[in-house]
Amino acid sequence: MPCQNNWSSSTSQYHSASIVPWCAPQSFFDRVVNYCVTLMKTAFIEPDNETKPLASNNANATGLNPIVQPMPIHQRLLLTFKSILQFLLVLIIAPIVLLLILLLLITGIAPLTEWYLSSLDAKALDRQEILKQHPEMFLLEIPPHINQASNGKPYHIMVRLTKPSSPTRFPPVIFPGGLASNLMTMSRHQDELTTSGFTVVNFDRLGVGLSDAFESCIPPSAADVAREMNYVMTHLPGIDERARWIAVGGSMGANVATAVACLYPRRFCGFFNLDGLPHAFLRIQCKKFLRDGKAIMDGMKRMRWTGIPRLIFTLALRPILPVIGDAFTKRQLIGVMCREQFFTATGLEYTTLMSCCDLECAAWGKQATTELDGESLRMLATLEPDESVIVNEGKGVARTVTQIRSKSELGTKYLKRHDAEFVEFESKFHGMALNNPEDVDRNKTHCNWPQPNPSHPVGSYIGGVDVDTPIYPLSPQFRSMVVRIMCARDYTGLERDYTQEARNHAAARCSLHSLNCDDCKVYYYPELSHLNLWQQVEEVVAITKNIAHAVLEKI
Repeated sequence: MPCQNNWSSSTSQYHSASIVPWCAPQSFFDRVVNYCVTLMKTAFIEPDNETKPLASNNANATGLNPIVQPMPIHQRLLLTFKSILQFLLVLIIAPIVLLLILLLLITGIAPLTEWYLSSLDAKALDRQEILKQHPEMFLLEIPPHINQASNGKPYHIMVRLTKPSSPTRFPPVIFPGGLASNLMTMSRHQDELTTSGFTVVNFDRLGVGLSDAFESCIPPSAADVAREMNYVMTHLPGIDERARWIAVGGSMGANVATAVACLYPRRFCGFFNLDGLPHAFLRIQCKKFLRDGKAIMDGMKRMRWTGIPRLIFTLALRPILPVIGDAFTKRQLIGVMCREQFFTATGLEYTTLMSCCDLECAAWGKQATTELDGESLRMLATLEPDESVIVNEGKGVARTVTQIRSKSELGTKYLKRHDAEFVEFESKFHGMALNNPEDVDRNKTHCNWPQPNPSHPVGSYIGGVDVDTPIYPLSPQFRSMVVRIMCARDYTGLERDYTQEARNHAAARCSLHSLNCDDCKVYYYPELSHLNLWQQVEEVVAITKNIAHAVLEKI
């Protein structure tokens, strides 16, 4: 039975209580006009996508916004010409595209084509056929008590387990998937790590990719996905159930891995954060993020028959297919994203992501970026990374270390850990760390949800964790792990969802990890966005190998 939007019945209360004012849905014409106005405003008023300082004498306020650098006249003229050209292209091309789509729908060509392609998808994604083609893959049965979203039934998830041709001392690596991704997305990363001597596990959570679909409309909580991932790590053939892992988490995957650390201490010896989503989404945009994300997924699910979602995914994936590798076919990569299961799972996992962030904030306690005052957030957000890197594998740009700062950085220079003001701050910051499960506040939500209900994204307590399960503080665990962080700092085109405040929290979260870890390195990528950071396969593989060698040195 298809899932319905379980937030729809209470939409009005969310709108009335929202920190971010709710706006009525815009027509296509309104969106085009607003887009064109934004382009012209960018060209004639604001230099590129930089944020102007707040009109305030408060140091905490102005210190949390980038300093605007004047743009040379020739760059402004070039940007103006580019904006006018984009404006004209939108006005000319948009009506033509709309008419073409309308014609294909009226004649029935688009629906018939989608029906035919969907039938081909069903054959390409037949699990039994895939298992025959990939002996390294298998279905793992998960008991019903692991995940409340299974509706009280056992279910099967797809696992891809690859092992090197000869054994090494490297710890095993696991990829918790990101939002809207699946085990095929990171298949090239997995294959290259296996070639380098790693045992690597990739899996699809309940409802995701090639795993069983959701039978309920209940979004999994942080506790659900943490229990599921721990079960996977504990029940794999040929791997010691007590093994300590390297978690390589991209986007939401980093938040899921952190949820595992909150409930299962010392499961990880290495933690690789590939631009995990910052805590700020809880405070700034939680309801907006859920409302918009869920609405988009529900809308695209209703539009599947038109073939429009397939067209969008095909165009989006075409340039990155070489990065994904050749372990799976193009039809499988695109087809898995065109099924009803994909839209249902992605819509529900927006809530799961918020639940993971909420649990993470509780386990950091007063050190969580959502709990800091403006000055503390500024200190963390301006701490110098270990390296700023220019690289783009897809465009053939070789890796170089740079002094270039992105337009989202605060001030004119980074703070260093040996600077007097930061030394004083760091001492106070360490004093805020939690050390015992009894110190974790299980009741206080960090989301901007309306009160009194729901007080948490899922469940009655933080992260959907039941009252008898301890939540382990993260600071002691990070001190025992080797941590590496890749942080994308180019937010061009993403300003609506990644506000400057969210960007500050992303940078501050990197520093939070670094200050709580004895062996941590932070890498900034000023010319890479969140959406293309994971495509740097060689960079990801090299840093994962660096983590493994550092772990072995500590043994």
